[in-house]
This record gives sequence, C-alpha cells and structure tokens, in this order.
Amino acid sequence: MPAAGAPAPTPLPGGRATPTGRLGVVAWVAVGIIAVSTAAILARFAMGDTPGVVRSGEGSASALAIAFWRSSLGALALAPVAWRHQRRQRRGGVVLGRRRHLQLALAGAALALHFALFQGSLALTSVASAVTLTTMSPLFVALGGWWLLGERTTRRAWWGIGATVVGALVIGIADATGGDHGGRALLGDTMALGAALAGTAYLLAGRHARQAVTVSTYGALVYGWAGALLLVVAGLTGAPLTGFTPTTWLAIAGIVAGPQLLGHTVFNLLLATLKASTVSIAILGEPVGAGLLAWLLLGELPEPLFALGAPLVLLGVAVVIRSNADPSPVPDDRHETP
Repeated sequence: MPAAGAPAPTPLPGGRATPTGRLGVVAWVAVGIIAVSTAAILARFAMGDTPGVVRSGEGSASALAIAFWRSSLGALALAPVAWRHQRRQRRGGVVLGRRRHLQLALAGAALALHFALFQGSLALTSVASAVTLTTMSPLFVALGGWWLLGERTTRRAWWGIGATVVGALVIGIADATGGDHGGRALLGDTMALGAALAGTAYLLAGRHARQAVTVSTYGALVYGWAGALLLVVAGLTGAPLTGFTPTTWLAIAGIVAGPQLLGHTVFNLLLATLKASTVSIAILGEPVGAGLLAWLLLGELPEPLFALGAPLVLLGVAVVIRSNADPSPVPDDRHETP
C-alpha cells in the first residue's frame, strides 16, 4: 500500500516496540503523515524550485536523478538488515528461488516507473494535484483484481470508484483550464495518473513475494532493482546523476531519511496495532499535508475547482480501501533489528 511517491515499506526502528494507547497511535499516525507529506516539497527543492515557479537550472536534479538516488540510497539503508536476516534464513535452509527474484525484479521495474513519473509530474503540475492523483493506486488495484483475476468487487467499492473517477476528472479540468500553463499542468496530471498505475503494477507484482519475504529483504531488493533500472535509463538519456548543489543533495537526503525511511517505517510499525485498511486510509492524509506545505513554503495554491475534485478522489479511494481490505498474512517483521 504505497503512499504517493514512496510505496515500499521499511523495517521497524529499534525492533520490537509498537505504539500503545489511543493517543500514542494517533501521535504516530501524525508523525507518519507529516513525514510522507514532505516528499513532494523536498523533490521540488531538489529540482530547483523557487516560490511560485519551478526552475530546473544548473546544480539542480532531474526527476530521473531524484528517483535514482531515492531508490538506491533506500536500498543501501535497508541492505544491512536484509543481509543479516537472509543469512539467518539460509542457515535454516530457506533460500529465495528464481521465481521469487523475478517477482521482486518486476516489482522493482514498476517502482522505478512510479518514482520517475511522480517526480516528473511535480515539475509540471501543482503539488496538491500530483500527490492527490498518485494516491489512486488502490482504485486501480481493485479494478485490476476485478478485471484480471475475477475478484468480487462490492457495490460500495463501485461507488467509491465512481467518486474517484469524477474527482480526478474535475482536477484535470481545473488544471487544463486554469492559468497560462493549463496544457503543461494537464500533462503533469497525466503523469501522476501514470505513477498511480505504475504503483498498482508494483503492488500486484509484489503481493505474493511480500508474503514470503520480510519487509527489509523486500524493500532492499525491490529498491535495488529500481535503482539499477533507473541508472540504465539515466545513462541512455544523458540525465546527470551528480554535480548538484549542497542544497539539492540535502533535499535528496531528506527524501530518503524522511518519507522513504521514517514515514513508511512508522506506517509499518502501525500495522502491528491497526488494520492494513486503516493504515492505508491514514496515508490518504498525505495530499492534505503536501498541499498545505506547498502553500506555506512555495506559495502554491491549486485551482479553485481542486477543492471539489480532491475530496471526491480521497473519499472514493478510502471507500475502495475499506471495501477491498486484503486479509492476506505477511511475515512477522517485528523481530527484525537494524
């Protein structure tokens, strides 16, 4: 269940601790939402954003570069924990097979596309629109399960799907008809929808693999594959991966430390206390947080019609999540220690 721009979970900090008490859970939910909400803002700074205008100049990072470093540094951060856990599993005779590695590679390819499209959309449309549209992955998962796998979709889920589609259309119309950059904003919205579709492919490709491997192993391998593929694409397109200003490097480091590791670590921790569907709905707070930060730090406000479309998208996605909660078990990660 990826949040916008940051879909892979990470291991628990400190191992076994889980939040207790209603206030403790609420506090951790708030921390997680704040952490993931900074992803789009930090990406804008890395791309050379100044209040009101996106300028990708010398010393700033491209969307491909941000996606590459986010994936690669995330994989490196998880590698020590994953290596230790895999070493224990090999001693017990448990080895990842070729089919499992292929599933992880496919998930990594989808994640690479998700990151690249999401980062690219931020250079073309508003933060609020990009993040809101990218949260539509649960809707596409429900549609994919119904169309490809014959999974039953409830009437309530169809109502949620309808509300989300209407909301997305309203956001697209608002961006296409607003201001002097309507065409560019509409292209950014399309890329954000593409990021949601890629996030869906990531979820579907990794669903079975995640049931057989722990979260640190899953994250390290999938992030590693994503980084490797993005490195190839950057080489083919000539996108520079170095030569950035200190501010740009700090923004990239912030993306890895905050949204990538802290944000999703907290949500992974909450899975020991809350239902997966509840955590997924909590992550829908990201568009609200990202939009507020874009307003406060970048002076960016979406088009007026966004106020009508965004609630429809988020409400529809929440209904779909609640109607299609996945009860599949995953490995117990609470005994992993960094």
